[in-house]
Amino acid sequence: MFKNNNNKIDIGDRFVKTDDPKTVWIVAGTGSPTVSIPHYQVVREGYTSRMRTLSERVLLDTDFYRRVD
Repeated sequence: MFKNNNNKIDIGDRFVKTDDPKTVWIVAGTGSPTVSIPHYQVVREGYTSRMRTLSERVLLDTDFYRRVD
C-alpha cells in the first residue's frame, strides 16, 4: 500500500499533497516518541494555525505527498 522512499525528513522540509500541489506543508516538529512509526507535525505555509500530524510513511509515499524545494 505504501511506497517506500528512504529519504530522511527534517524540520523545515516542504511537501505538497499530490492531489493539491498548490498548498505547501512545512515540517514544524516531530510527533510523540511513544509510537513505533515516526510522526511529524506539518503546518500550512502562510497559515501556521493549520497543523496536521502525519506519519513518516505517509509523507514519504509519493502517492500522497511530494517533497518540494
